Amino acid sequence: MAVVLAVIVTAVPVTTDAASPSFTDVKPTLDHYDSIMDLAGRGIVKGYSDGTYRPDSRLTRGQASKILALALKLDTKNVKNPGFKDVDKANGFYKYVAALENARLISGFEDHTFKPNAFMTRAHMAKAIDLGFKLEGKSTVNPFIDVSDSAWYVDHVKALVSNKVTKGKTATTFDPNASITRAQMASFVIRAENIEVVTTPIDEARAKIRKVVTQNGVIEVGGKKVAESKFTSRTNTVTMTAYDSDEGIKGITGIGVFSAKLRALGVNNIRIGNAKAVDLSQSTAKDALKDDFLNLLKPSTKPSTDSDVSAEGVQVTLYADKDGIQFRETFNVDFHVFVPSTK
Repeated sequence: MAVVLAVIVTAVPVTTDAASPSFTDVKPTLDHYDSIMDLAGRGIVKGYSDGTYRPDSRLTRGQASKILALALKLDTKNVKNPGFKDVDKANGFYKYVAALENARLISGFEDHTFKPNAFMTRAHMAKAIDLGFKLEGKSTVNPFIDVSDSAWYVDHVKALVSNKVTKGKTATTFDPNASITRAQMASFVIRAENIEVVTTPIDEARAKIRKVVTQNGVIEVGGKKVAESKFTSRTNTVTMTAYDSDEGIKGITGIGVFSAKLRALGVNNIRIGNAKAVDLSQSTAKDALKDDFLNLLKPSTKPSTDSDVSAEGVQVTLYADKDGIQFRETFNVDFHVFVPSTK
């Protein structure tokens, strides 16, 4: 699913005085007043030429990309073109969209478009905020009757609730398909920024898990390299390559995000993409993970230099427990597999 980000389609915000922002339609009595003023004072959000902010207007993918990229302080200069057909380099939101896509915080659609004018839903917002600000904490019981436990965004919504970024539309509803407004987005960003970070044993456990996953590894059989894992910190991406479809795939399931060392560090479940989380205590766990990753493989676009089959940008989530406190670590994974010729 793409992270649908949104704002006003009919008007373009203009720069206001960042030192002392003032909007005619944002009064101190507004619930989101402090959040809007905070972001406006830093130049992250802007008003319109008529002096308004339009807090109740809906957000678009393009404009929300800018808000997130600036709030997260991403590098918007040294970006790689994500190749969206409807966001070229002349587009005012290009560098923000590219920065978020490069960081694997957003994605486009199957037709290679980004749809910068599409409206952002609360479900898509939850994913963007969760991944962008790397929300931590113990996951909670799903409190919302309109958020299915099988929904792709359920874990993101839980993360927001756990960190008090949202309470929902009501105590029992989240309204995942509703559009988010300019005012609401400001408050979500400020709340995510202001989450108190406390050093705990979880931090140490997390660091050890990341050290195992991000360590470049090579598997050899009979002196021949059959599989390897490489990590790119800029995009939080692990690239796993099997140089044949037998020993190579076996090798992949023993390094990186699948390393046997992770069990000792508290990792008890692994989810590949949208598949069901696999319980590592089960004897069939390794085969289940192998099947989940094989099901994602498709013919590569550049088989001569890349691989024969691959799966790009797969989100792999490691679920762990430290002293009874649950937490998770998420990585982007590119799978590459070379298949021996049958000619």
